[in-house]
Amino acid sequence: MRPRFVRAFVLGAAASGMLAYALAATVAVLAQSGGRTVDVRVGPLVLVAVQRAGTATATTFGSGLLAAAVLGGVVNGLVAALLARRLRRLRPMP
Repeated sequence: MRPRFVRAFVLGAAASGMLAYALAATVAVLAQSGGRTVDVRVGPLVLVAVQRAGTATATTFGSGLLAAAVLGGVVNGLVAALLARRLRRLRPMP
């Protein structure tokens, strides 16, 4: 793997993970304040689940957040590699 891809992957994964967590936390807070039960998932991957039982509320952040971070990192790394490749073609080496 090239250092450019790895650096872009790490930065993209961190940014995607933080964004996914912020969105999941916002959904959880809105569900709790509205007194609702929410289960947000993509296929088998749970992003966030809020369950109410009587007066108790349980919030679970699932493995879907990690999958979203990894997917964001891969996409960011691939786009960085594509842009680097195009720049090399546009700029002739001396």
